[in-house]
Order: sequence, then C-alpha cells, then structure tokens
Amino acid sequence: MPLLHLIAPSGDPQDQDAVARAVDYFQEKGWQVKGQSSALRHFQRFAGTDDERAAELNALTKYAQPEFKDSKPDLVMALRGGYGLSRILDRIDFDGLAAADLVFIGHSDFTAFTLAYYALTGKASYSGPMTCFDFGADSPSSFTQHHFWELLGAGIDAIKVRVAQPYQFKTEGMLWGGNLTMVSQLVGSRYLPEVKDGILFLEDINEHPYRIERAIYQLREAGILTQQRAMILGQFNGYKLYENDAGYDFDEMVKHLRSRIDIPLLTDLPFGHVRDKLTLPVGRVAQLDVRQDDGYVLSYGRI
Repeated sequence: MPLLHLIAPSGDPQDQDAVARAVDYFQEKGWQVKGQSSALRHFQRFAGTDDERAAELNALTKYAQPEFKDSKPDLVMALRGGYGLSRILDRIDFDGLAAADLVFIGHSDFTAFTLAYYALTGKASYSGPMTCFDFGADSPSSFTQHHFWELLGAGIDAIKVRVAQPYQFKTEGMLWGGNLTMVSQLVGSRYLPEVKDGILFLEDINEHPYRIERAIYQLREAGILTQQRAMILGQFNGYKLYENDAGYDFDEMVKHLRSRIDIPLLTDLPFGHVRDKLTLPVGRVAQLDVRQDDGYVLSYGRI
C-alpha cells in the first residue's frame, strides 16, 4: 500500500474539514496517510512555531536509516502554502532529506523548498497540487487529478496549450521554477539553483502586472534569463487594475517583456494558484514543441 506523508511547513491549514476530505480521498485510492496531526498546529499565521515546522521536516531524515527504509513514504505533500519556509530554510537538513531519497510535492510558498532542495542536493521534486485546496476541495478538479495520477502512474505526461504564441521552435531543457515571488526572493542566495539551458516556469497570485514585470526584470538583470531556453508563464490571477494603469494590463506587460528579453516568453501554462493544475517536475529534463498559432506542447517524465 503506497504511503502519503503530510507536512505543514508554511501557513496555518485553516480548514480542518479540507484536510479530512483529502485524507479520505487518498484512502479511497488505496493509500495510507500519515502526518494529519500537522494540521492541528497553530502559531500566529503559521502551522506551528519555526522550531516545530523545521523539526517536522528534519524528522523525515530518519528514512535514510536502514531500520526505517521499509516504512518510507512514497510521497510527501505540503498541506498548503501561505508563508513560512523563508524563516526556516537555513534550519532544514537538506542533505539528510536527500539521503532519505524522499519525493516532495507542493506549490506557492513550497517553491522555496523545492528550489533549495534542488540547488543544494540536485534532488528533483514536484510543483503540483497540495492537500487542502486541491485534494481537500469539495469537488477536486478532474484536470488536476488526471495529470497527477498520469505522471505518478504512467511515469510520463504532456500538456498541449492551445493558445497562440509568436514563436515556432523545438527544444528541451531542465524544467524548473514555480511561484515568481519565491523565485525572485531567492536570487543571490545559495537556495536558487544555477540552471543552464533550462525551461523556467513562473506564476503568482494577487500581484499587479507591474510587480510581475519588475520581478522578471530582476531575473534578467541577475543573468538568469539568458541561461534559459524558454520561460513559460502560468496564470497571474487575483490582481486589481487601477485607473492610472491606462491600458497597462497583463497582456501589455507580456508584450513589453517580449520586446526586452532575449528568450522566448510563452504564456498560459496551467499550474500553481489555479483549480486546474499540472504536476510538474522541478529538476527533470522536459521537451517543448512551440507551434505558433497552434500553441505548444510540454512533455516530461516523473521523478
């Protein structure tokens, strides 16, 4: 019986019913679930104190020991994002987690973990659905479920985005990225991986287009974009435009960036803070086939 281990390294789970629904969901799929008690921790806006959240992650290093290997979880999933990993990155035993050979999944604030895990150990993980919002929903997205189980089961997955793009090319490269705020926060630190010839995917929520543009300029000025084969944007929803924007919106921002950066900038990849999301490997080579008016296809395999 496969084992799912739940962790809460960031924000307060808030909705205990959603956690219970997610546990039921996986148990009905034939999985054993551990770690539900992490949903009971509360400290200010966090799922426990910094000490508690760091200790929860570091306790997983025990699976590197021979006596625990038979009970090692098949997947470790974050309950939710929010904020909190930035406070404990320097307290996480990444080498110990890598020795345990664990597979992690999450998005939003969990981007900080997946990028640091890859940067410090070379270990891949997943940017994908989480416990509360996704599998704990009253009616989980069929799209999210399909791509999650397809990748974990068949071992390969692909998405065809039927939105026209002003490019035509084929390439492959290391797939990496996640939440834009967390990626830009890690610039200049040891927690951001140095990826060359990569395919960088980015998304965010509640960020005005000018903030998105500013963060992407930071990546350009840091020399990160020039090392990538392509950058793919997801959805950037939840923001509010103002009267003084005077026509400056997300589409205008994309148009401007395409005139100022030297790599292809694609749009509309479904992942992150949306109901219908992909499960994307962070730290695995992917194939990208861009077909202009016919959109593009992104193909990749499991960890």
